[in-house]
Formats: sequence, C-alpha cells, structure tokens
Amino acid sequence: MNHSSEPAPDGRPRWPVSRSFELDREDRARDLDQEDRRQFDLLTSMELTEAEKRLAAEPDRRAPEAGELLAVHWHPEWAPLALIKERLKLSFPRAENRLVIPTQHNRVMVMDGWAGVEVDVYERRYGLKVQLLIHFPAARLPRASAFLAMMNHTYNYRAHQLLDSLRALLDPETLSGDLKASLKGSVSDQGVELARFYARRLTALIEETGILGSSRDEMLKNRLLPDFIRARDQGESRLREEALLFISAVKKKVKSRLNPDEFYSSREVIAEARRLGGGIVIPHPPLFWPVLLDDLDVDGWEIWNPSTPGHTLFILEALNRANESRGRRGRLLAFMGDDTHMSAKFRRKLSDEKDSGDREIGFQDPWDDPRVQALLKEGRQSRQATLNEYRARMS
Repeated sequence: MNHSSEPAPDGRPRWPVSRSFELDREDRARDLDQEDRRQFDLLTSMELTEAEKRLAAEPDRRAPEAGELLAVHWHPEWAPLALIKERLKLSFPRAENRLVIPTQHNRVMVMDGWAGVEVDVYERRYGLKVQLLIHFPAARLPRASAFLAMMNHTYNYRAHQLLDSLRALLDPETLSGDLKASLKGSVSDQGVELARFYARRLTALIEETGILGSSRDEMLKNRLLPDFIRARDQGESRLREEALLFISAVKKKVKSRLNPDEFYSSREVIAEARRLGGGIVIPHPPLFWPVLLDDLDVDGWEIWNPSTPGHTLFILEALNRANESRGRRGRLLAFMGDDTHMSAKFRRKLSDEKDSGDREIGFQDPWDDPRVQALLKEGRQSRQATLNEYRARMS
C-alpha cells in the first residue's frame, strides 16, 4: 500500500479540514457561553499548571531497592519528558539496568536515546485492527523517513475519528437499524437530544477556536465529548448517563467503519521496523489473539497488560509452547506493559473508564506472582532476561 502524508512545517501531521465538518449558519449562530469556552480550553490545554507539574513528577509508587527498570509500553501524552524522568528517578532510584521507551499512539517519541511508538495496523484476513509496539535506537532516526511517513499517515487518519463521531451524532439517520434496536429501552429521546446538544456545542467550539491543525489538535480525542459533558453537566443526571450511553454506541459504530485501505498491514510495518534494526512486540494479545497464529517476525508478546489482566497464565503457556517450535529463530520474549497514560496522573479524571490513573510506569506486579514466576522459569524467561536480550537485539 502506498500512502503519503505531508507534515506541517513544524513536523506534525496535518489535519485537512473538510467542508462537511463546518456547521451551517443556524448551528454557528447558537450561543456558546463563557463556561463552554472555559471548559473547552481546560480540556484541550497542553500547558500544565504548577499543581499538575507536581503531580506529573511525583510517583504514586516507589521501588527503592529495584536494580532494574523495564518500561516499553506507556504513553507520555503531553507530559514533559523531563518531568517523567524526574518521576522515574524517584520511583526507581537504584535501577541502573534500565530500558525505558515511550510509545505514543502513531507518533514516534524519543527519550534517553530510544525511539518508540504504538502503531495501529490492519489485518485483512481477520478483519481486525491490531496494534504493534515498535522500538529502536534514536540514532537511526535520520534513516527512518519511510517509517515516519507511515506513522504520520496512520496518525492523520486516526485523528479524524472524533470528527466522524460528531458528524454521526448530528446525523438524524444514525439512530436507526441495529443501533436503535441495541439502545431500545436504555436511551430516551431526551437522552439522544442531550447528546446531540453537546455534540453541536463541541463542534462549534472546534470551529470557533481553529484548533484543527494547531499545536493542540492531538487533544481532540474521542473522550473529549464525554469529558465536556461531565464538565458541563455535573451531579446526578439520568439523562446525562443516557446521553453518554448513546455517544458510546455511536463511537463504536464509527470505529466499525474504519477503512482498511487507510492502514498498513502488520507485515509492512514490521518490515520497515526491521530495516531500522528495531524491535517489535505484540501488546495485549487477548485483544488480537488471531495474529499470534500468524507467526509474525516479532520479538515477543505482552503476557500481561492492565487492560487484559485475566489471561496472563494462558498467554505465557502459549508463548512457552510457541518457543518450543521456533527452532533456530530467536525465541519470543515475555513482556509486560503497564500501559500508563500520563494525563490520568495530572489531569482531572472525568471519563477514565479503564481506571488508568492506577497505573504506574515500570510497575508490572505479575512479574512477582509465584504462579507466573514458575511458568517464566519453565520457559527460561524473566524480566531481567527480557530487558537484557531485547536491548541487545536492537543494539
């Protein structure tokens, strides 16, 4: 697949603004009050207050005796890396053996000489969107232009999802067919109208502020609308919860319409990563289990992730079995991803459905579970072995 994406002058992906996104005259004329604008500004601000900076730098957990730190699946979001380094220094003051690589969604980031990204790909055989963790030495970035173009294209396409959801919410035809049947009895007409009211206001704010294509456009995530509603409609509200349920159903419908032709395949991304001498890990495989059967050229699987915590032993057993048949090829390494999202640490949690605020960079507790340790030992795996071998493979 041949895709290209021209970045903006500052190197960020562009968001083309479609005419179909603009509001008609009647919608543009609807009143937005100062509180609407204030909440939108708070929710889309990338500037941290002094209190937020302290929260970003102060860890919730500490491991003062740990001699190693492995963290290759976590999301800085818009937290300054200097504050994250301060956080890790406090969390793991004695960890001299470390491999810490940020993995932003579809955007390559660099920290302490390592570059990383969590990229969306599409497996057509299974009709399944999959994610891969890619890591490589930052010194190889000068020859990574093709890989960076692939990431820019994917980021650019995925970035439109909020706009697509807003369009769908405002489309009268959306509430029909399967969606209408699935929501029958759980969402009233008033709940639907409340969702559309806030969708209309958020759309107006996006247009009024000119945020598309600006330095803040990465804040336009799907969670922005639920966050905006909760900020503007606080307290107990049955209609608000109905509106959020309708928004969630529409978001799922929009996601199901992802265009496979806009994604690269796993093999395309893996091939380009290998040209850079990069490492590849399949994250939270319970969500993508058919891909494990493809025997892809990867370095390992995550056997634990807080989003899929109940399958660790099963996946580790499967990984051990897979290694028995790999012959001369390098064995699959066992990884664990804390999947920390830094914004949950310093920004008010409104729609933190996955409890991501409880996660902490570098802390993956199942490494110390006796049952997990027994299976790791059986497969000649350990956190230290993964850290050392994975780093050596990329050197």
